[in-house]
Amino acid sequence: MALNINSSFFKFWDKFIDLFFLNIIMLVCCIPVLTIGPAVTAAYAVLLKMVDDEEGYIYKDYFKYFKSNFKKGFVLGLIALAAVYALYIEWQVVTKMDDVNFIFIGIAIISTAIVIAALLYVFPLTARYENSIVNTIKNSFHISVYFFGKTLFILFIVALEIALFMWNKWLVLVGVLIGPMIVIYTIAGMGKKIFLKIEQDNPCPPAEDKNPEEK
Repeated sequence: MALNINSSFFKFWDKFIDLFFLNIIMLVCCIPVLTIGPAVTAAYAVLLKMVDDEEGYIYKDYFKYFKSNFKKGFVLGLIALAAVYALYIEWQVVTKMDDVNFIFIGIAIISTAIVIAALLYVFPLTARYENSIVNTIKNSFHISVYFFGKTLFILFIVALEIALFMWNKWLVLVGVLIGPMIVIYTIAGMGKKIFLKIEQDNPCPPAEDKNPEEK
């Protein structure tokens, strides 16, 4: 019996292998830390195509997107790192307080929600549209609020994925090898449906879908 290379099984493993190697490439590009922004943006650019099987030369396109989005991704990466570090400090203060202070806890929760809303769609928006950094952050926040239910569902799925990869030491290893790309793929896949909805409701989009060959 001949094997059907176009079967769902082979397509699944082909995509899985692509995600694995993309994850390795992205992690390598993130090693300087300051390049996390461009590395993640490039991953989103590729995966926004991959979710609909529109990808071309995946690895070649990744580095093209990495280069073309470097400046904006670099700045957004710094902003994201600073915001996450600020939240870390804030929660360290809250958890180490001798007395429970509901005002500080409330502020910490609100701050965390604002940061998540402002950053969740920042990198896929940067990957898909041409826009200023300020407007990209604003758009991410507005999308998070307007599509609140879908955003909560995305966060729920991502939380489940992270929890699964942290279940035991073997899954932690699997998580390191492919976990980040699985999370990005989840956000890209669900996020793209939101973007398409916005584009359909607004015939004059803020920017056209990016093509690395045009840069």
